[in-house]
This record gives sequence, C-alpha cells and structure tokens, in this order.
Amino acid sequence: MSKVLEKLQLDSTPINTKGFETLLKLVEKSSRDSFDLNYGLFMYNVNAMEQLERMDFAFESLKKKLFGSLHGVLRKELFENSEKLKALQEKSVKQNGALSSHRETVKIR
Repeated sequence: MSKVLEKLQLDSTPINTKGFETLLKLVEKSSRDSFDLNYGLFMYNVNAMEQLERMDFAFESLKKKLFGSLHGVLRKELFENSEKLKALQEKSVKQNGALSSHRETVKIR
C-alpha cells in the first residue's frame, strides 16, 4: 500500500484535514521502504494475493458508490432544470399570449 500512496504524489494543501496530515506522514515514512522489501513481502506472504484482491475490490466498490451518487445528482439537476425551463416557458406564454402554432405568410410586392 505504501508504494500505491507514494505513486499518488500527495502534497500538503491549505485545507488539510487531520486524517490527511496523518496520511502524509505515513507516506513519508513508508516511502523510504525499498521496492525489494515490498517485493519480498509480496513473494513470501501467503496472503499477498488475497490482500491485493481485497484492495482492488474495496477501490472498485468505492468507485461504484461515488459514481452512483453522481448519477443521482446529475439526474436531479437535469429534472430540476427541465422543470424550471417549463415554468419559464409557461410564464412567458402567459405574459406574451398564446404562441401561435401556424406561421404568418408575408407577401412581397
């Protein structure tokens, strides 16, 4: 996990939370670990593949939840905007009179 966090190239920001500060310290300390150490842990830990699969599953699960929420927000905005547009059109019709469904023909002499 330390190498994944290191690849993100996280930087301090003006709005860091305490949790993010802790994460930055973790990255700083663990980024000193060599690749050989990580490789050794992977090669000789019988649970390594299971852990990688669980991390992948957790990440995919979070992405689905985030995108699922995004879909709901976008749908709400689309329908609200649609309803606002319809209300504006109805208001305009009331103020300007009914819209004519036929075109007036203009004769040129």
